[in-house]
Amino acid sequence: MKGWVIIVLAIALGIVGAWVGYWLGHALGWTTNAEWPLRIGGGDRAILLSIGLSFLSVVGAGGLLVARPMRRERRLLATGRQAHATILKIWRTGLSARGFIGGSRSQLGFDLEVHAEGRAAYTVHTTAMVSSAEANAFAPGAEVAIRYDPSKPTHVAVEGLVAPSPA
Repeated sequence: MKGWVIIVLAIALGIVGAWVGYWLGHALGWTTNAEWPLRIGGGDRAILLSIGLSFLSVVGAGGLLVARPMRRERRLLATGRQAHATILKIWRTGLSARGFIGGSRSQLGFDLEVHAEGRAAYTVHTTAMVSSAEANAFAPGAEVAIRYDPSKPTHVAVEGLVAPSPA
């Protein structure tokens, strides 16, 4: 998923969380002069609840939209079956992360042709976080090592570059 889409969804969920939090506070009798559904009144406890649920909504969006796919990728890298694939198409998703030590990583999107032992070649769509220094080495035609889930062969994780693209 593109970085800007995740940001827009997180903001939207934060706004919805704030609205729900305020009206929960209203239902508990913590508001003054509020009229359902859109006229917000006073009430410190309702506003505090609104801020809290807004924060939790944004954190939850981050967990669902960023952390969950990364956890699935780590699980595949640890337990998946090895194969290799050819990069058909590659693009930057717009997501990046900086480490505590200073290294940065970028998320790349891939269309891959997977060549797994005992299976016919098939095409998958996936993403992977790679160091910014390595990102330029990935190109269409390059061979990459992957891990895949035998029960769900379209779930793949990129391990790294095996051979650069032919010149």
